[in-house]
Formats: sequence, C-alpha cells, structure tokens
Amino acid sequence: MNQEELQTAVIAECTKHKEQNSQNADYRACVDIGTEYFVKYGVRRDLEPECATQEFIFTHAQQSNMSDAPRIARIVHHFVDQRTMYLVMERIKLQESPPDLAARIQKAVKWLSEVPLPSNHVLGPIGGGRIRHKFFKEFKAPFEFLDVEMLDRYMKNAYGLLSVTARQKVSPVSVCGERLMFTQSDMDDSNFGVDEHGRTVLMDFSEIGLLSETFVAYTLSSDNNHGPIAASLGLSDNSNLASMAAIAHCLGMVSDPKLGTSTCA
Repeated sequence: MNQEELQTAVIAECTKHKEQNSQNADYRACVDIGTEYFVKYGVRRDLEPECATQEFIFTHAQQSNMSDAPRIARIVHHFVDQRTMYLVMERIKLQESPPDLAARIQKAVKWLSEVPLPSNHVLGPIGGGRIRHKFFKEFKAPFEFLDVEMLDRYMKNAYGLLSVTARQKVSPVSVCGERLMFTQSDMDDSNFGVDEHGRTVLMDFSEIGLLSETFVAYTLSSDNNHGPIAASLGLSDNSNLASMAAIAHCLGMVSDPKLGTSTCA
C-alpha cells in the first residue's frame, strides 16, 4: 500500500483498538497491523523523543556492522493526525524466550551503553524530552534537564527534603563528571526478546535515554539478577545507591515534584 493508504489503515486500526480496549486495566496504546507493522500511538510530546531515540540507535546498529548488535525495529513511517502521533515500525516476530535470555540482556545493555553520544546531546531521550526513570515520582522527571549541571542542582534540592536524621545516614549525590551512557530504564524482561532468527531484540524506546552512571547503577540495583550487568558496566561499587533510594522515596511523597520551580535554576 502507498503512504496515504497506510496512514488511513493505521488510524482506523488504532481508533478501533482504543475504543475496544481503553477501559481495560492492561490497555496499551499500541497494536499490530497484520504481520507487517507494529504501531504505537499517543501524544506528540511523548512519541517524538521516542522516535528520535529509536532512529538514532537503529542507525548506529546498522552502520556499526557489529555481530553482537541487538536487532532494533526499523521505523517505517511516523505522522500526526488530529493531535495524535502514530509511530509505525516493522513488526518483529518473536520466539519464546530462551534459557539464555539473561545473558542476552546483559550483552544488549552493554552494547547500548557503548553507543556513541550524539552531538549536542542532552540528558534523556534524543532531541529533548523528560527523563523516564524510577528515581523520579511516577517514573518521569518533572521537566526536561538540559544538562548534567541542571540535574545535579535538582538532586541537591531534593536531598534537602530529607529529614535531619536521614541526612546523617546518607550523603548528597552529585552526578557531575560522571560517564554518560544510553540505558534501558525499565529492565523488565518484556523489553528484550529473541527474533525468529535467534537474534536478540531491544524494545520499548520510550524507556531508553542518555543518563549518568549513577542512574544506570540505581536501575540495576533493584534486582540482584542484574548484578552481572552492573559489573560489566563497571558499576558494581557505586557509592550513591543508598542516597538515591532515600531521595527517590522522598520525591515519591512530595505533592510538587518540581520542588517549587518550573526549571532548576
């Protein structure tokens, strides 16, 4: 089908899917279209950064010609209609997760961490957008962080929310000067898979972005099974984990996660 026919079919299928499933507890704004396409749909401010990130890392995987590069779905088309953005990508046929999935995930995360940083990069997804990470309330930063220094100031302000007793137990966190890397902030097994050819697949680029190593270490600290991944990234001995947990707990309870400001000046 041509592009116009594809867009018409995508809009129709997504509209039908939303009408039939939006009240379900497990509703997700994505749908298969035949055997060729997988479509995500939603607001433009959320999907544009995801699209840019996926395209950037897909391009690197294609150009690097490395045998250990995971497979990433190619974005076939994206468009906006009536304030809804549609992200159309190839549908990858997955096989049942093999016994060595944990080892595959480790290799995929390691590969992802070594993707070269883009020029004029900012934290989080490519091209801007709020960081998605469990450190923040409801898994999403309250605003965009344009650089590490801005994030560092926010974290210092958040540390100030801790009680005197808590501050005696944990130290302030500074991420200035840390290594930056691409990471998957949601390490659920469902975000990794194996295609019909036996190649590891990396999925859900809404949760992938550029972060400092303390944030990566904090992600991996939530599951002891991720210890080998942390070790492969040189993050086993990160000293900020207790502080990150205390600050994140406090941020989860505040009514204003922006801490009284629209940015962190």
